[in-house]
Amino acid sequence: MALRSVKFMTRPFQHNSNRSIEIFLGTMNEGNYLNVGLGGSTQTIHPDDAKRLRDELIKLYPLALAPAAAPASKFKAGDKVTYKAIVGYGARGMDGRKGVIKDVLANEWYMVNFTGGPFDNLIKVHSDYLAAQPVEPRGFKVGDKVRRTTGQSKGVVMTVVETHPTQARGDIRVDGMTGWRMQKYFELVTDDPVEAVKAAIPTVNSGRYLVVALEGANYVPGSKPKVHVTDIGANAEAERLAKEVGGTFHVFKATFEASREKPVIPPVKTTKL
Repeated sequence: MALRSVKFMTRPFQHNSNRSIEIFLGTMNEGNYLNVGLGGSTQTIHPDDAKRLRDELIKLYPLALAPAAAPASKFKAGDKVTYKAIVGYGARGMDGRKGVIKDVLANEWYMVNFTGGPFDNLIKVHSDYLAAQPVEPRGFKVGDKVRRTTGQSKGVVMTVVETHPTQARGDIRVDGMTGWRMQKYFELVTDDPVEAVKAAIPTVNSGRYLVVALEGANYVPGSKPKVHVTDIGANAEAERLAKEVGGTFHVFKATFEASREKPVIPPVKTTKL
């Protein structure tokens, strides 16, 4: 077995007459023995005695433990946050105001520079009253693959060929379409397989939908039209009717409701004379 040893010189100080002496510890089999050298004199001791020596030294000179790590802060300097009032609690007029973390204090307290009110405020706020602002999606750049989300070209993948240099809304030009187009009508096409699967799954919108025939310039609803609860179901019904019956069918969605209880009109009593 290889020799395992440590050797060092003690530092001189007044309690050892300002002398340095050599300390040596070594063994080729820690399970059998340990050689202990002190100032040129070496003794061999049993492993149990070596462990006892170790324990006694630790009692005299306890190991210094690393300080406990501070709990992770919910926010860091520079984070964008929004003040959220709790029912019955919170500073008046602060709900919804946006700010930026300036300093991180102890126990989840922060100095936050709020804007958007009558004047800017630097306020000490606890994390209970703060919510992280959503991360704004990045704008498109030249070369991005994007998918049209509305209109006749819905679902078509195109390439961004130019971005507007000045418009705040970030209009883009794409191959296959002329003129400038608003970014909100496109979505970024990702190579992430998980996102690709999500994109392939159609979005189902719920509500109340009717399929109504269009004859000339007028709509001709059925006497008892079926109410569909998803747009996919209504669209499929419109396609089926157009294929089997012929004609043009549109899908209507209920977007507003007004109601009140019907008045109860008591029956009129008549008396024979």
